[in-house]
Order: sequence, then C-alpha cells, then structure tokens
Amino acid sequence: MAPLKIIVTGKSSITHPPERGTLTFSVKGNGPEQEKVAKEVATSSTNLQNWMTSTFNSIDPESPLTNFSSTSIRTWTKSTDRDDLPVSNPHHASISFKAVFRDFPKLNHAVEELLVYPKVEIDGLDWTLTNETGRRLASDARKLALRDAIQQAEDYSEVIGRDVSVAEIADHGMSPYGSCNRMVAASYGDQPGEDPVPLDLTPQGIDVESNVNVTFEAE
Repeated sequence: MAPLKIIVTGKSSITHPPERGTLTFSVKGNGPEQEKVAKEVATSSTNLQNWMTSTFNSIDPESPLTNFSSTSIRTWTKSTDRDDLPVSNPHHASISFKAVFRDFPKLNHAVEELLVYPKVEIDGLDWTLTNETGRRLASDARKLALRDAIQQAEDYSEVIGRDVSVAEIADHGMSPYGSCNRMVAASYGDQPGEDPVPLDLTPQGIDVESNVNVTFEAE
C-alpha cells in the first residue's frame, strides 16, 4: 500500500480570569517658568506616592497593591505651536508611575480617585496573569492542542481504514496572552444633578492559545 502522510493543525484555547491589573498614569504640568513647573509636578508626585502607599499598604505582603514604582521622568520645552507661533506655557514636566493590583475593587477605587486628582492623566490599564498561572495554562494549552491534532488524525484514519502514528511535531509557539478588556466605567450620573455612578471596571477573561502542526504516517 502506498505511503500516506496526514498533516493537521491542532489548536487550543484556555480562558482564565485576570489576576493582576496594571494601572499606568502620569503627573504632568506645564507653565511659563521651568523651575516652578518642575517643583509643582514633583510635589504632586510626592503627595500621590504617599497617598497610594498609605491607602493600599504596599509594604504588606498581602497588600492589594503588589507593586508601585515610578517608571520615567521627563522635562522638555516647546516654545512654539504647530504654526510656529509662540506659546504661553512652553515648559513641561512629567513623572510616570505603574501600580499593579491584585485586588480589583481597590483598583476601581484608585482609578476613581486618580480621575479627579490634580495634574494626573491615566495612560492605560492592562489585565494579566501571574507568571505561575501563565506557565501552567501554557502547558495545558500545548497538551490540548496536541490532543486536538491526534483526534483529527484518528478521524481521518477511521475513514480510510489505516492506522496512523505521529511522525513530526512542529510547535508554532504560544500566542501572547490576550484579553478582550471592557471597561464599564462611569463617574457621573447621566443627567445633571444625579448622584455619581460607582466606577466598575469589568475585565473579560484572558485567552491562552496554542497551535501545533503534526504530521502522521498512515500504515
């Protein structure tokens, strides 16, 4: 009987709730006097750091805040606008921060406060898994992808009436952990005079995917 190869792609996807929320934000300022702008941003940043560490007790191992640090400091001067006209506030300063939360209600509270904190701009919010969970799910996803490929080959072998065995496995690697994040967020009522609506950040699950090409030989 002529040799026959069966080549299939096994796929898998595992969804897991996020375990960490990483909030990035910056304290920014601008004005006509460089030294004054720098001092105002530095003072606001110090006050913000003190508030974050005292409110969320970042020293405690079980703290809702697992990591808090400054990530960059910038100062720059832009004396003209896009039309090359002089600007009244040419001096700028910025200090950026990263805060990693394990407690999502506390994260909601932090965002609520930062939305109205002077000179603060929220840059982003990312949902992630811990390294331990990520490695475990990656292992599970690889196994499931291979089992999927084997099941496909067995389906073909049943129809053609020949036994199959694995001849080659080509791992495409893990896809980056992806999450379809949705923020259901409101800080004010829909109509003037209404009470503020509590902020609710609702992350969807994080997908861990694996693809593998498997070549089978039919006997």
